[in-house]
Amino acid sequence: MSAPDRTALARRDDARADDPRDLGDAGFVSVVEVVYIGIAALVAIVFLGFVGRLAASGIQVTNAAQDSARAASIEIDPVAADQAARSAVSRSGLPARCEGSPSTTMTWTPSAQGTWQGGVVTVIVTCTVANQTLTGGVWSPGVRTISVSDSQVVERYRR
Repeated sequence: MSAPDRTALARRDDARADDPRDLGDAGFVSVVEVVYIGIAALVAIVFLGFVGRLAASGIQVTNAAQDSARAASIEIDPVAADQAARSAVSRSGLPARCEGSPSTTMTWTPSAQGTWQGGVVTVIVTCTVANQTLTGGVWSPGVRTISVSDSQVVERYRR
């Protein structure tokens, strides 16, 4: 290599040393950065699991409310309808998810003629779910209460 080539190379290396982008850049990720990324990923996965399980609990309560309102609407009187609504909730699988037992409230509005047939029955199902069951066993304090109502028209021709 000739002398002018060596001086050109030396000048180029000096220019790189003055470039702030090159200082301390070894081209790899440090262990601390990997740990931070791992913790953030773990928190994100637990949060997504929590949101997914909360949505699944809401869907299960909604299904139980619809099923119990339909069961109540095909009964012949309000007393039998209340029993049918409670029975539908108890066989829905919802009691296994709830803290304690789910609450079922049935109300009805009479038809234009003032009778049960042709009226509207409304069932409200309430379930309290522990947050720890929503996070897949990861400790988290508190509970969530999910309450869903559904209304059905009482069968007009069923006696």
